[in-house]
Amino acid sequence: MVSSDTRSVGELERRVEAFDAAAPGEMEADDRARLTDALVALADAYGDRGEFDAEAEMIARLDRLRRAGDDGGDVDVHLANALANATSVRDRDDVYETAIDPDRIEEYRERIEELYGRRPEPAIAAPLARATAETIHANGKAGRRDRIGPLLDRLEAVYDAHSEPDVAASLLRAYAHAELYLDADLEGGDAADVTLGSDESDPETVPAERDARGDRVARAEELFRAHPDGEVAAGLAGVLAGRTNADAERTDVEAIEERIGRIEALADRYPAQEESIVRWLPVATANAARAGFEAADVARVEHWAGETVDRHERLSTPSSATWAAVATFFSARASFFDGDVEAGEAKLERLEALERGYDNPVFEHWLGRAMFDAARSYVETDRPDRARAMVEDLAEFAVGHEDREEIEAGLEALRSHAPHLFDESGGSVDEPGDSAEGAGDSIDVATGRTDPSGAADGTPPTATADAAGSAVGDPAEHSSPEGLDAPEAAGSTATEERDAAGDDADADLPGCGNCGEDGCGNCGSGDDLKPPASGPVLAAAGAAVVLVGLSVAYTLYRAQRALRNAIGQS
Repeated sequence: MVSSDTRSVGELERRVEAFDAAAPGEMEADDRARLTDALVALADAYGDRGEFDAEAEMIARLDRLRRAGDDGGDVDVHLANALANATSVRDRDDVYETAIDPDRIEEYRERIEELYGRRPEPAIAAPLARATAETIHANGKAGRRDRIGPLLDRLEAVYDAHSEPDVAASLLRAYAHAELYLDADLEGGDAADVTLGSDESDPETVPAERDARGDRVARAEELFRAHPDGEVAAGLAGVLAGRTNADAERTDVEAIEERIGRIEALADRYPAQEESIVRWLPVATANAARAGFEAADVARVEHWAGETVDRHERLSTPSSATWAAVATFFSARASFFDGDVEAGEAKLERLEALERGYDNPVFEHWLGRAMFDAARSYVETDRPDRARAMVEDLAEFAVGHEDREEIEAGLEALRSHAPHLFDESGGSVDEPGDSAEGAGDSIDVATGRTDPSGAADGTPPTATADAAGSAVGDPAEHSSPEGLDAPEAAGSTATEERDAAGDDADADLPGCGNCGEDGCGNCGSGDDLKPPASGPVLAAAGAAVVLVGLSVAYTLYRAQRALRNAIGQS
């Protein structure tokens, strides 16, 4: 809930200080009401600036005022709202850009729950619902996804007791964050193997975090039909946007585009809530760009990446920036893979600008991966000067990182693939078949994280996602997401396609000429490189280590485009 209080912090402080000499129990009712109002507003103002100790002090003073007076009922409601404000994540995007303390937020939510236990009334149920949704967001950003499911159950229980539009809106925001943070890390591995959003899904194959009410999108539509309210519509938009993470895993561009259209229709239908609704669009458009890349549809990649950047320029939040980075990365990768070096470089510059503008390592993650794509493209297109310059930039990029050795190993792998460009010979080269597996490193859009095996650990956001992150999203919100968290994306073709094309791709890779199926002792082919590093910044190193595999993805990508062109001309 965005505060509508227009008073400055200084004005609020002076108002509070005017009552310092008065004992809470001796104040007149009007003075108590004015002080209560000022304390709630001042606590929120401090929290918005990241001054959490000062915020806690104002909340404690409000609690003392409640305990000392005989009209504690009214102050109970104000205290519940002050505590709910203190749990806010999405409205404090910039404050939580790099870090968040979910324990503090959970503590505030529990205090509201105590108030609700004494007074289970709608006036306290509403801030409890809002705080629960924000706590889900905080736990998602902090990677504590096991806590999301139980909180969703508690929020459903609050809605069962108080089926009001404001409670329904909070419930849908909670489902939106569950879509962002849970389904990007489905148990059992590849999300593409799970029929997301299907009523026919085997319940035993669905992660435990999935709420007991069934499919979240279906539940969101049900709640919106019951409460066709603007704030509920904004929550529905979040659920639809969050589901695009799963759509992108299946490379279902059409499904994503349908959800984008639905979100835009909601914004048109509820102009008073347009800002709250369209803030979810970067999540969906970034995932459309990601899915377009997976489908080798360059036109779609460019369109939706441009839409994501345009949305970010209008919103200008850390979360939207995370998803813009996700979309720009896939757009840059498509350009580099397609041999359009100049276009790829322009997008690389955009990623550099985003990385400079936000104090979040998720941007370094996407920038690092794009830099490796650029270096590889320079090698492919025989641009030795640019290749050497980019390798030097990447070496500088590695300085200060705790996994510097892994990044430098990736650079060495790049040099060994084109010794004629780098005036070097020899070097350790990975077995192409092994490297191809790494070409599909799966990234959490909401947070930008990968685990050592390359499997996504969360989604723009971002993003994500992160996302992008998150994935995106909230990417992200600092990454996605809500950051990212935020919010994530996979920059590869499907595993079975890579395996089918592995033999053809191997013929294009360099070697000494004496390499056998088990590798070569002369040129080092078949030697294992170190596993990719974890963490948003260090994921770039993982992309470097599996650089050979990008050749396979590149070959497949070009083959798909050639096939599409042939079909289009026939």
